[in-house]
Amino acid sequence: MRLDWLEDILAVLETGSLAAAAERRFVTQPAFSRRIMAIEAHLGVELLDRSRKPAQMKPVVREERERIQEIALRLRDLQTHLRRQDRDIQNRIVISCQHAITTSVAPALVQRLCGDRNLGIRLRSANLEECYTQLMAKQADIVLLYQSETEPLPPADAYLGRIELGEERLIPVFPSPLIDDLNAGFAAGEVPVVVYPPEVFLGKVMNQEILPGFPDAAALRPRAETALTLAMKQLVTAGVGMAWLPASLVADDLASGALSDLSPIFGSARMQIVALRLRIDRAPVVDRVWEEIARLAAPAASPA
Repeated sequence: MRLDWLEDILAVLETGSLAAAAERRFVTQPAFSRRIMAIEAHLGVELLDRSRKPAQMKPVVREERERIQEIALRLRDLQTHLRRQDRDIQNRIVISCQHAITTSVAPALVQRLCGDRNLGIRLRSANLEECYTQLMAKQADIVLLYQSETEPLPPADAYLGRIELGEERLIPVFPSPLIDDLNAGFAAGEVPVVVYPPEVFLGKVMNQEILPGFPDAAALRPRAETALTLAMKQLVTAGVGMAWLPASLVADDLASGALSDLSPIFGSARMQIVALRLRIDRAPVVDRVWEEIARLAAPAASPA
């Protein structure tokens, strides 16, 4: 039921006649009569008792007056809420990140962006392919992704904007108190590791850029597998095995000495953190955030 229909019915109920109701609703009486007939046709019910002069609402409608008033009030409140939400959406942006970026780099970036108190940010987490699909489908305004030498991202072009936010390293870490046990296992030809599924981005980086240079790949003994870097960090901390994690994710643990960086022995990989957006998306809020990301990027970076 449309709000304006409810308000038409209430106008008749409250004024007692079609003529007075039409005047309240700022239309001519013939036009208002046609509107009432349209409501009746939609409902399949006659609302007016036309045997009376002037025509009045039937008793069954009058009995529902309070209910109609309540429904109309709720619809007005809903309309007001939706319009307010629409205004809020004009200053809202969706950023999709690869899972590892969501937990490592994104929080600090969002904190900086939220210096604009009028800005609302929805942060999504997905794998690389899903993030890219969300961008192409306009379900995300900006995506934050990793790229490596063997897994590059599309360059900036007439369709795609790109900002390089800085470098990330994928490094092997292990609890410092257990290093002697790891060294002993390595000397005996066995290194317990937590690995990524081979089909995910970090799994591909591992297989293509780290393992080929590993001193003795046959010594690796996978103890667990997960695509989630936070879960992997917990497994490492528990001593399940060594794992390659984004350096930014374990920076505090390295600084405190809880974890040790073993990249001089076991190798690491360098990745770039890249922001992408569609150039055809010219929403002012997206432009504003894109410019801010460019300012927060490395001095050499610029929006492309």
